[in-house]
Amino acid sequence: RHGFRRSPQGSVLWLFTVMLCLYSLFFSWRANLDITKPLFLGVVERFWLQSNLVVCALSGCGLASVCSTLQRLIGVKVIGERAEWLTAIVLIALQLHFNFRNCNQSSNYVVDKFARNILESMDSNAIILMRGDLPGNSLRYLHYCEGQRPNISLVDQEMMTYEWYLPKLAKHLPGVHFPGNRWQPMEETFSDGTITFNLHRFLNENKHKEIFVCIGLHEGDPTWKWSYSLWPWGCCEKLVPSKTIFRPEDWIRVTSNMYNWTEKYGSFDPLLWEAVANEEMWQARMKTPFFIFELAERPNQAESATAQLYTYAYQLYQEMVKTEEHPVNWHKNYAIACERMLRIHAQADVAVDPDFLLSETIKHFSLYVEKTEDDPQKDAITQMVSHLKSELQRMRKLSKG
Repeated sequence: RHGFRRSPQGSVLWLFTVMLCLYSLFFSWRANLDITKPLFLGVVERFWLQSNLVVCALSGCGLASVCSTLQRLIGVKVIGERAEWLTAIVLIALQLHFNFRNCNQSSNYVVDKFARNILESMDSNAIILMRGDLPGNSLRYLHYCEGQRPNISLVDQEMMTYEWYLPKLAKHLPGVHFPGNRWQPMEETFSDGTITFNLHRFLNENKHKEIFVCIGLHEGDPTWKWSYSLWPWGCCEKLVPSKTIFRPEDWIRVTSNMYNWTEKYGSFDPLLWEAVANEEMWQARMKTPFFIFELAERPNQAESATAQLYTYAYQLYQEMVKTEEHPVNWHKNYAIACERMLRIHAQADVAVDPDFLLSETIKHFSLYVEKTEDDPQKDAITQMVSHLKSELQRMRKLSKG
């Protein structure tokens, strides 16, 4: 109450001040995230919570010092004490008034629902190879802390590259076979007895289980491509032997309406992880039509098979863009699907009016150009839209003539 100089804890306060300055300088020096991206900016902002605690403590001591000085100058003890309490109450009330609504997360279950939807979509006895903070932390919490889906196994891709991870974890995953001590692309046996294995060997050792990846596989180890393919599974993908025949009708039935997700698109601040979870859930709906479209783009396959795949992708995209608010890239994907259908509509099993297809292509390419911000092909798409409009006018003149 007597300020920095007279307080017996003055040296401790100065120590905290020095620590705050050193922490701020060190963190500012080492923080290497690209803060032009909203999520990374939010991550950096949240790291300052640690230093803010010290700032709050120092502010309280500073207020006590000011009020103590004021009390000595006025000579009336009660005025200094009341000023101290009044100032503290006003500052706290202002913080609550301006920040309580944003800080109150008592009804925020977005990340919880994200993780529950993913866990509930998995097959029994499956292995989930996790990657990233969002799926890794949220799935681990529900699985280990709340006991959700005890019949699946969670394995962290990044941590599997550390020497300590498998010796400590493997014993808790009796149904998962690890063919070594550590994961790395090059298989080696070191002088200390450490054995490394690549992803291809891991998959072969666990053929008896369904294996999923959430979200994405580590780019440093492409060995899985030797014998496996990635098929879309909501936010995640399923690793499937390459010789497995893909049946689009069955896969559409399995992956459609996989999640019970009711959050509106774009309803969260992009600084928050909730925005990432919401984006992943919305984009999950696009993965199956995108995958089918990519299959249709492959060369050296029967025209009937290509036409069938394009038709499936077109129908799925058409249903998706009926939603009022959705990711902007859906417009582009649907427009491309319409353009492909325009090329092969004679071979397609479903009769679609060429005029309608061309109109939809123009409409959704235009919407995409209007809403997108950072596509380097934006100018090229604009030029193509102008060309397509001319083609549409020519087509209509020919049909009338």
